[in-house]
Amino acid sequence: MRIGAGLAKLISRIGMGAHCARAAVIWALFGALAWHGAALAVPANALPSIQLDAQGKPASVAAQAAWWLDSEGLVTINDITATATQAQFAPNPGETMYRLRSAQRLWVRLELDRPAAASGDWKLWVPVPLIDVVTLYVQRDGASSAWTASSAGDTIAVSQWPEYGRYPRFHLSLPFGKTVVYLQIQGSTPVTVPLWVATESEAQQVDHLAYLGLGVVTGSLLLLIVLCFVMSYTYRDKLYFIYSFYAMLMILAVSAYTGLAAQMVWNNSPVWADAAQGSLALFTSGAALFFIDTVLALKRYAPRLAMALRCLGALGPVLALAYVGVERYLGVTVLSVYILCVCYVGIYAAVKAWRRGDVVARWVLFAYLPLAAAVIVALVRAQGWVPISWIVQYGVVAAMLLEVPLLMVALNMRSRERHASQTRSESMATQDALTGLLTEHLFQDRLHQAVRRARSNGEHAAVILVSLVNHANIVAAHGPTVAEHSLVRSVIKLRRVLRDVDTAARVGQAQFGLILEGAKTRDQITQVAARLIALGLMPLKGLVPEVTLQFQFSAVLLHEYADDADALQNKLQYVLSHMSPRTRRPIRFLNPTPPVVPASSLHGDSAHDSVIDLNAAVEQDSVLPASVA
Repeated sequence: MRIGAGLAKLISRIGMGAHCARAAVIWALFGALAWHGAALAVPANALPSIQLDAQGKPASVAAQAAWWLDSEGLVTINDITATATQAQFAPNPGETMYRLRSAQRLWVRLELDRPAAASGDWKLWVPVPLIDVVTLYVQRDGASSAWTASSAGDTIAVSQWPEYGRYPRFHLSLPFGKTVVYLQIQGSTPVTVPLWVATESEAQQVDHLAYLGLGVVTGSLLLLIVLCFVMSYTYRDKLYFIYSFYAMLMILAVSAYTGLAAQMVWNNSPVWADAAQGSLALFTSGAALFFIDTVLALKRYAPRLAMALRCLGALGPVLALAYVGVERYLGVTVLSVYILCVCYVGIYAAVKAWRRGDVVARWVLFAYLPLAAAVIVALVRAQGWVPISWIVQYGVVAAMLLEVPLLMVALNMRSRERHASQTRSESMATQDALTGLLTEHLFQDRLHQAVRRARSNGEHAAVILVSLVNHANIVAAHGPTVAEHSLVRSVIKLRRVLRDVDTAARVGQAQFGLILEGAKTRDQITQVAARLIALGLMPLKGLVPEVTLQFQFSAVLLHEYADDADALQNKLQYVLSHMSPRTRRPIRFLNPTPPVVPASSLHGDSAHDSVIDLNAAVEQDSVLPASVA
């Protein structure tokens, strides 16, 4: 009061002079300083009190708490309750970011006012799995008793927490009226400390909703992993195996980030629980680059970019191991820089592949953009630039839920492309590249099988060799392009007269081999040959030049001939080669095999007399049916 009166007298004297304006400015300045000093000196009994909800609904109490940062970390709970230290607590208007170091301690004073209408026990939780240690101090038996401490955090084994969970949570037995509790928070990275209070039933409801979302994501990924293993084994495709390995790393990384893994998997390993978030994030980021490189096949058109992705991806496991032993603040900085580089390089590779016309790259880009954005937001929060929120905590989980189906689409598209290419390459050994018919060696295999069935089981079949006799004239008159087109047209017409069970192959430059299953009579073969001759004489409409196709045939019914497959094919080939291009009898059959005569009954002095003339075994007067002629 004396200081205020003296200032008033001084200002009034100055105001009587000629410098009234300056006096007004000085008065405002001194008044602001006096108000600020009064605001800083908040007595302990003036600290905010938190009125709990009568129905026990979850409520954020961080803005109503009193905070104080112990920069040296030497203050105990008894020192905190002293009057001098109480005067240093001050409320924060919102969630403040504290850049904690390992030696510092952040103290929080909560004065909880439980209404008489509220029933049941209460829960206090800090929904941040990344905090090192949170210690709750309460007086169990009134204000005169000693303070009891209970601690939780990622540097303490979850099995030793007062309550199992993904993040620190404490049981509060609050009497009616006001109760003061203290929290001591230890950390080594920038952190925002959200504080929530609710009754046990309401707190369990919050947990159930969170576990439901995490269970959906984790279950979907596990099902996807099993499916990828099955498809990798079924199709012998390593892409599915790579993706299953990548998905397992994603499950571990997100479980560590959300605290689920520390609760369920490594609940007795506080050292790994503290390092798992960053270490698994580094490992997963490196694996993501290898997956992008494999799916986009960058080595084909961008070998330098592919090498950059592999080198940067190989750096991930190295940094993951180093993260366990380095100081946590430095580790978070390295983690942020590495993941930012991974996001940039991965998205750049997807954009580059998309611009080249790779449709798979579009799905990869759409899958990684939300995940990259969520990871960057999480890293920005880890650096202390934004406060914690629902988007920061569960944005990565939501992005993964979107990434899973998109990456699966990209994986299936790339797998289909590779299988189609592999099928084409394998078919080149079994199919003629120009006509798509079977190759000659496969036709010979089918012929041997047909002959064996005819000899052992009496199955009926016919073997036909077809020759495009004017192929040489087409080449001479119109060139090889038109000649190749004529061969393709011949195959089209062949398929029109053959059934699905029949075999067709290309056995020469302009020759085709056919096996007609179930053919019993020559008339059936003649009808097929006649239809093909008629189709060949009809040129394609609008074709320039107008080229007709002229076919000749040599055929045999397997039940009429006793030779083996090789001899049979040689005789059919002999018949075709000795037919005149202008013959009016384009269909020739091999005569049935004559009865075998014992060598002892043969007359003559030479073995030559026992050899049957090939010309005698060939029917020379096969003609077209009267209907076709």
